[in-house]
Amino acid sequence: MIRNKHAIALAAALLMLVFAVPRLPVGGETDIRTIFTASWLAFAYLVIAANWRAVLRLDREVQRRNEQVRRRRWLQARQRQSSGRSKKGVDFRRSSL
Repeated sequence: MIRNKHAIALAAALLMLVFAVPRLPVGGETDIRTIFTASWLAFAYLVIAANWRAVLRLDREVQRRNEQVRRRRWLQARQRQSSGRSKKGVDFRRSSL
């Protein structure tokens, strides 16, 4: 579902770029229209690049590695926590109220 969302956004951004570029004013002088054109094209490029990256799932492996590290740290903290409790002789997990 998310992949389709990014594909639709990518297609819309490319379509908008195709229709808008011929109409954008490009001149040699630096005025407000040229600044707007440059900023609009830069923003369009960022939108296209971000959606292209999401469609290709380039950051999936990085997310997987980060999740593994996070889980390993959580497990180590959990083991330290349980070993600290057993040394004191009180195990709160098995106590009933």
